[in-house]
Amino acid sequence: MRAELAATILAAAAWAAACSDDGGGVPWDGGDVADLDAPVEGPDAPLDSPGDVGDAVDHVDDVDCFQDIDIVFVIDVSTSMTWVLDELHDEIGAVWAFAEAISSHPDYDPAFGLVVFVDDVLVTNDGNPYASSADLQTEFNDWRTFCSSNSQPAGSSCMNGDCQENSLDALAAAAEHYAWRPGALHVIIHATDDTFKESPQMLCSEMSPTIPVEHTYSQTIDLLVAGEVRVGVFAMHVSPCWTSADTEPGFFSSWGGQPSIPEATGSRVWDLTQVQSGAISLTEAIQGFVLEEWCTEFI
Repeated sequence: MRAELAATILAAAAWAAACSDDGGGVPWDGGDVADLDAPVEGPDAPLDSPGDVGDAVDHVDDVDCFQDIDIVFVIDVSTSMTWVLDELHDEIGAVWAFAEAISSHPDYDPAFGLVVFVDDVLVTNDGNPYASSADLQTEFNDWRTFCSSNSQPAGSSCMNGDCQENSLDALAAAAEHYAWRPGALHVIIHATDDTFKESPQMLCSEMSPTIPVEHTYSQTIDLLVAGEVRVGVFAMHVSPCWTSADTEPGFFSSWGGQPSIPEATGSRVWDLTQVQSGAISLTEAIQGFVLEEWCTEFI
């Protein structure tokens, strides 16, 4: 059945790519078809086991199932993340065409947004969806260049001098300030190679932290769940930053006795080192995740 499904979606994605039309920001204050057997990690799959799309794939052939798809990328743009922006820049067209293909209906369209963060957070394009994949590709290119600066995306004056980044406020900003559509599938694709701090801790440098984290872990989870936002996470088991080795809690495992972000939102986590090595395709993982969640009940 998977082979037939893949052939069906490949044809649809090719059609969508051929027929589709080919930002600034505001600081936040407070192509290939999915490989349905790609390795995934999450609450319903053991580490590095094959993914199982299961009954969700039947929606592709269900003419009664139509749903808008909202996808927001929440991306760490610190210096070590340049290669992730490279991949997203190069492959966003395939993800966009895929989302158009599975939601193909005159009244239903995918919409894409972007939130970037290091220690502070920026909701790009004023929290609105991008008009085209080309526009979003341009935005990814701008942030790919930014990664080399070691600066803060929302303009905070301090340079990034600590290992932890502000995933919690970035996810909260996406949940609260992106223009999610009622009734749409709400998906965040979160990518970071480091861990995070929570309120009332501070970020920016080890010696003189100046940026307060605005949300606790539980507050962030509550906002995501309230918005029925499913968070697919690309993270690392071990940080490349020398002072912050263990990056599993909150992404691969529990945080302070609370479920991980993917588990709390009924979603999945992938090992970013496997993406970097080529063992997992970033594009195929995203496509498979969207297909798996499309037209299903939240959690």
